[in-house]
Amino acid sequence: MGNSRAVLLMVLSMAAFAIGDAMVKMSSGNMSIAQILIFMSLPGLAIFTTLAHRAGQSPFSRDFFAWPVLLRNGIESLAALCMVSALALAPLALVISITQAVPLFVTIGAALILKEQVGPRRWIAVLAGFCGVLLMLRPSTAGISVGAALALGAAVFLAGRDIITRAMPMRIGTLQMATWGTAAMIPAGLIMLPFTGPHEAPGLSAWSIVIAASLANAAGYYSITAAMRMGDVSFVTPFRYSRLIFALVIAVLFFQERPDALTLLGAAIVIGSGLFVMWRERKARVSDNI
Repeated sequence: MGNSRAVLLMVLSMAAFAIGDAMVKMSSGNMSIAQILIFMSLPGLAIFTTLAHRAGQSPFSRDFFAWPVLLRNGIESLAALCMVSALALAPLALVISITQAVPLFVTIGAALILKEQVGPRRWIAVLAGFCGVLLMLRPSTAGISVGAALALGAAVFLAGRDIITRAMPMRIGTLQMATWGTAAMIPAGLIMLPFTGPHEAPGLSAWSIVIAASLANAAGYYSITAAMRMGDVSFVTPFRYSRLIFALVIAVLFFQERPDALTLLGAAIVIGSGLFVMWRERKARVSDNI
């Protein structure tokens, strides 16, 4: 029963994230990237601060100045910057498809940085996954589109965030990290103000969309946290890929996007590779515990 509820929460979380992504893309037509980062972080910061206090995880802690926390916050802000920029410049389906490569980057980082053991089968799966990424990026003599490159950058930074999270002191709570990571988006947006624009005063509809995006992302974060605590991690994690399904439906219905065969094939290869990597990691953990 716990796993069933956890899977439902995970799927709901991915739906919320996909809706948030779509709303960020919609708001990019009326607001600059810097404005989106700042205005989207404020409601999320209020929500996570409240939840952290209720959970007994004070956001006002000296742990904020621990080097893993500062590094994670910096990477989180870079990931948000790349993601918002990619959503503004590239099709929604393409951006979400490319970011499905995060588990593959995490595997590489875990092997190279954390010195975790990665067998040859997982390396082959990672290589196959990157072939799928190349299908979506379409490198040519003209280069790679800026939006696709930013989506790839977002995937790299998100993987870096996950790797750094593994090095975080156990005394630091999940909601504390969420609060600090959300707060880090504000200075990132302020730094980007001179480099993005034009900065027009957003109207009521633009405000509504960006606030709704923030609320959707907060709901997604809360749901995924509950899912990971409630169910077996190895059973629940593969359902993270449902985010792509929701994104594809939204892209077709609301943005009139028509992902081509190469994009869909590349996404399928990336997801298949990621699922295989997760399965091998689960099998390796079971073997280590025997």
